[in-house]
Amino acid sequence: MALEGTLRDFSFADILQLISLQRKTGVLTLKDAENVVTISFLDGSIIGSSSLSQHPEDRIGLILLKRGEITENELETALKRQEETLQRLGRILIDYKLVDGEAVRVALSKQILQIVYRVFRWGDGDYHFSQETDIDYDRDLMRPMAADSIIMEGARMTDEWPFIDQRIPDREAVFIKVSPDRKFEIGEEDDDDFENLGFSFTETPEESVSEAKPQDDRLLPVQFEIYGLVNGILSVNELIAESPFVEFETCKVLADLLDRGVIRTASQEEVARSLSRIMEPVAEKSSVGFGIVPWLAVPFLVLFGFSLSVMPHNTANPGFGLISRVWDGCILEGVSWYRIDRLSCAAESQFFLEGLYPENAEELIEKLASLQDGFADPWDQNYRVTTRSSKLVVSGLDASGRRSPRLLLNRPLAWEGEGGIGAYEGPGVRLLSR
Repeated sequence: MALEGTLRDFSFADILQLISLQRKTGVLTLKDAENVVTISFLDGSIIGSSSLSQHPEDRIGLILLKRGEITENELETALKRQEETLQRLGRILIDYKLVDGEAVRVALSKQILQIVYRVFRWGDGDYHFSQETDIDYDRDLMRPMAADSIIMEGARMTDEWPFIDQRIPDREAVFIKVSPDRKFEIGEEDDDDFENLGFSFTETPEESVSEAKPQDDRLLPVQFEIYGLVNGILSVNELIAESPFVEFETCKVLADLLDRGVIRTASQEEVARSLSRIMEPVAEKSSVGFGIVPWLAVPFLVLFGFSLSVMPHNTANPGFGLISRVWDGCILEGVSWYRIDRLSCAAESQFFLEGLYPENAEELIEKLASLQDGFADPWDQNYRVTTRSSKLVVSGLDASGRRSPRLLLNRPLAWEGEGGIGAYEGPGVRLLSR
């Protein structure tokens, strides 16, 4: 029989149940006013999904990046390779030995589930199932997922989302830690612990806030990780994008932390203060920091520099390798970091003057002659300046010409405000210079 109609007449859970029971193979297409989602089935099990308006957090590369499986540089290299070969990204990452097959399988499953779980929240839409004899997918990396468990989890999420939305009605809200210095004990995580997080679904948000529950200083690992992302700057949507967990898990943890009185909604003034602390030039801090260097270290530094100048540069000398590593790893990388900070400050200055960030380091250096002497790093390699995911990114290479996390600077982008030059915006607040 033809399987098509509207979600008003036949719910998404019922559609999945029917396809699973009849062990159908094919593609289910669902459309609403804003999105088109396709879900692939093999013998009633889910083996793939895609979304026309794909959320950034659904991309497998970003999932692996947030889980700490790969670095930004490794992801960039793999994406360039994907453009050239049209191979699947997961396969490229495995071929480059950047991740193992299990890491890709976990990321693929999460990617599929995030897309499928969002459809459970649709209030309306059309669906059509196209039956096929076979579906192409990577059998080595994708394990078919039974629809029954997904239906049960989706139903639970559907029941809990309204209460979470009561706690977090505004996805642009910014949260702040109530006691930033508070120490927490990290407990062992259990599935039942997460499903029974401390907030009650029978209370209104006002009742929950007015009667803060007495809590110990124990957090589950998932709670502690999301708590660590709360910084008085990121909005809820940005926290979801940064979190290594699915949207539902992230929002549920935030709602629980709100109920426990561990975090609260930040005022505009508090967001402004958090932004101003982030935007403070590092150079200003470093001028104060030098004063706390113990003066007893100065003679050592002088002697160390002298030893570098007189020691024969003979690679057979057992001390040469150590000194070379210290010189490159500490002294020259410190110089390079200072230049990276100068570039980031110059890029922000260009934004405030012209309303645009530079597209690359070359454009920045052409406009600002004051950086001519500090554009190249100590090894005569170029820096990289770019904007990505609401951040200004300035990066350099180490002595061997490789990207290094020690030479990577991320700063939140300034948002151009309605006031023009001298005004910039962050999430939910506009800052005006005085």
